[in-house]
Amino acid sequence: MTYQETTEYLFSQLPQFEKEGASGYKPGLERVETLLQLCGSPHKQLTTLHIAGSNGKGSSSTMLAATLAESGLRVGLFTSPHLVDFRERIRINGEMVSEEFVVQFVETIRQKMPPELSPTFFELTTALAFAYFAKEQVDIAVIEVGMGGRLDSTNVIQPLVSLITNVSMDHAQYLGNTLPLIAGEKAGIIKPHTPVVLSRSSEKEVTDVVVAKAKELQAPLTLADREEEILMYQPLKIGYKVTTAHFGTFTLPLGGEYQIENLGGVLQVLLLLRTKGYEIENTALHQGLQRLSHYGLRGRLEVIQQTNPTIVIDTGHNPDAWQHLAPTLQQWQKEGGLVMLIGMAGDKDVPHVVTQFPLEAHYIFCQAHTPRALPATELQALAKAVGVTHSEVIPDIHEAYKVAIQRAKELGAETLFVGGSNYVIGELLTH
Repeated sequence: MTYQETTEYLFSQLPQFEKEGASGYKPGLERVETLLQLCGSPHKQLTTLHIAGSNGKGSSSTMLAATLAESGLRVGLFTSPHLVDFRERIRINGEMVSEEFVVQFVETIRQKMPPELSPTFFELTTALAFAYFAKEQVDIAVIEVGMGGRLDSTNVIQPLVSLITNVSMDHAQYLGNTLPLIAGEKAGIIKPHTPVVLSRSSEKEVTDVVVAKAKELQAPLTLADREEEILMYQPLKIGYKVTTAHFGTFTLPLGGEYQIENLGGVLQVLLLLRTKGYEIENTALHQGLQRLSHYGLRGRLEVIQQTNPTIVIDTGHNPDAWQHLAPTLQQWQKEGGLVMLIGMAGDKDVPHVVTQFPLEAHYIFCQAHTPRALPATELQALAKAVGVTHSEVIPDIHEAYKVAIQRAKELGAETLFVGGSNYVIGELLTH
């Protein structure tokens, strides 16, 4: 098999939640445990950190991996989804897994797999990541949960530390339709006697669930936002200047106040690792944060063009993410004008997301080439219902992008924002 044939098998033959939604989601650990046994239980050879949360888990995972790599360690990082290339999901010190390994692993596992096993795309990808990290003998692997936690394929590891970034209403149809139910799923990654950090403890109904689970399993719990670690932070154009108790003063190059929250959780994990004998210099954190894109973080208020117009992309796709984006977008609209190019998935809480749209901006609505995409006309109707007055529909993303740049120039808008879904950003970056 070639690499292309291999990824086609992964994408087309296996149930894939990211493409299909419900029909690609099979909760439970039996299949992934069988897969891992077939390849020699590689996860048992790994030292790991386990990261769950509704938002911020990708940013937090990459901050941790970058800092540990800059400390001189060989660090595996497993994240999802990918934007352009499947291999983005599995990296060591920023380098993607080789095409050869992907092909060889898939060929081998297909021969060993009993036909009735029928694993999902994510289960096979998880096994592939663990096998690669074990073969490459990483010092530590940072493992991001795919969805939820308790029944997620990654929940077969015994980590050094678990991190839950936050809990908000996302994937409610799979994880439960209340915050405590979703919190219960995320808290499913807590292991007996294993330290756990919660980045955001402001929602009492969430924190109560996490506290109870940690108590039940005698897992030492740190509520990061109640620690006096981040002493102050000042906004820059994109990002913050941050002063901390144990890590000095540095620049966090990620915009949006929620990244301060994510950073708070990351710093507590790093402090716990220091107590476990890891030598993590302050400069490793400072340098790691400056090199996040090298380690694989894309699409977090990322500037892809500096001027005429400034083009910013962001993959935020649920109400919580948009609530945190809104102040930044409002500011850009007020200061220099804003064009918004937006497409969303139909199984997201779109009616709540559109309430965060800056109403004075000019909108172009598009839709990604995925069965889960919300038709652009429906998105426009929802936006109009909350008071958006200037909008047009151009379903094809590349066509819409060209027009959006044109509109920004015609209207004298300084910023073009592209977002709403991973698929939109992925398609945009593919060409």
